[in-house]
Amino acid sequence: MAENDMQLYQQLDALPNALRYGAKQLQVRINRTTNILPISTDSVNGDGSGTIRFRFPSASIINLSSATVSFKTTISGLVVGSGNANWVNALVPASYKYIRRAQFFLGGVSVAGSLCSQYNQVYHAMVKGAANAQYCRSKVIEGLTEVSDLYDQFGFLNQAPAATSKTAYQQIDDFLLLAKGNGGCAEMMIDTSIWNDLELQLDFDNSSVLSIAADGSGNAANVAWALSNIRLNVDVISSIPPIYASFLELRASQAQPIRLVYQNLVSQVQLVQPTTRLQVSSTCIDGLMVCALPSNYNSTVAFVSNVAASETINASNPPKFNFVSGLTDSTAQTGFSAVLQVGTAQYPTTAYNTAYLLADSTMNHFWHNSISTTSLLYARNNIVSNGTAGQQVVSAANFVAPNYLTNNFIWVQSFSIEDGWASSQKVLSGVDTSSTNAEILVITNGIANGQQNFLMVGLLSSVLEYDTVARRVRVIQ
Repeated sequence: MAENDMQLYQQLDALPNALRYGAKQLQVRINRTTNILPISTDSVNGDGSGTIRFRFPSASIINLSSATVSFKTTISGLVVGSGNANWVNALVPASYKYIRRAQFFLGGVSVAGSLCSQYNQVYHAMVKGAANAQYCRSKVIEGLTEVSDLYDQFGFLNQAPAATSKTAYQQIDDFLLLAKGNGGCAEMMIDTSIWNDLELQLDFDNSSVLSIAADGSGNAANVAWALSNIRLNVDVISSIPPIYASFLELRASQAQPIRLVYQNLVSQVQLVQPTTRLQVSSTCIDGLMVCALPSNYNSTVAFVSNVAASETINASNPPKFNFVSGLTDSTAQTGFSAVLQVGTAQYPTTAYNTAYLLADSTMNHFWHNSISTTSLLYARNNIVSNGTAGQQVVSAANFVAPNYLTNNFIWVQSFSIEDGWASSQKVLSGVDTSSTNAEILVITNGIANGQQNFLMVGLLSSVLEYDTVARRVRVIQ
């Protein structure tokens, strides 16, 4: 039967495209598996110690790209104030900001995310580097209007809250790491009959992820967040033709290993030095991301205003997500230089002599000079008061170059023509460190040494390899 199926499908491939749809439709069906409970608790507090772990359905083919984690968010410790003054408000944050680290496990072994404990900051940098306001406004349940427009479903950041707490439904519907790969296709399928049982662990951050505004004598010390009723939802293949099993059996009988390429990340925060170092060991380093952070990036800090005065305050990002370089428009172009060194090779071949070329490098990495290029690298949001309580507003500043320096200093330097995990031909062309720890040197001049921090992120393509002879899985980072 299996041999007949194989011959039939070979004959179907000879049909004209116009006739193939009717011949092949409804061969693979999916069904959504919802409300999967965590292994232990289903709630966390925002104190930096919370951890949730999910086990995906076993003996299944899982569409990991479809995974969504849903939950109820509560923001507490707000201050209502009186007469539209002396209040404290906090926005329901973009949902990815809660996640300090995301790890994927196969057969109990961590295969992605263990070396990236700044997951939320990395994701934020990618949103700033590649998204736009329209995208953020389409992600309402994910809370991304907090990033683009400084509001949530309850109002703007610089408005007095209606109560001392607020509750909203949220979800995270997009994950990096193992959920991205296999040639960049829209569906990242994980067959647990090959790769073993799949688990996802989420380690949560603290209150420093919140955008908080305090007016007058309002005290923001008690503002906090908590998540409850946390659930996993994912698409699973419910019906598949026998040809798949036949093909898998045939493929497993060959000596060559089965390989699956996916995205991986290695991150570290260090004080800026003339030469700042990141150690990475990988068969494919596609690029390096460098984001400048202030010294208080781990602190919970409110934007302090006085609605009874006429003032404009830059409130684009709380410190944890405020990629501030310390440069001005003048110093970004005079006395500045930046270059990466991997072994004896430099990227670029001659050091950048203006900081704005780093923004160009970032957009080239994400968009490859496409006419569809979008980014928020030059965006800025202000909270504005005119002196009359109750009339304060959020105002989007003009998109101008200096906003890149003060809020969105993100530099992505490519080492390969395209990310290996996104390569349609599945070609790994990044830097190979030959199974040793290699130092990537970030050599800069013009940024205050010992005062700013660099978040450095190795952008990797890792490989899952199934040995068809020994019948075991190994990870090639």
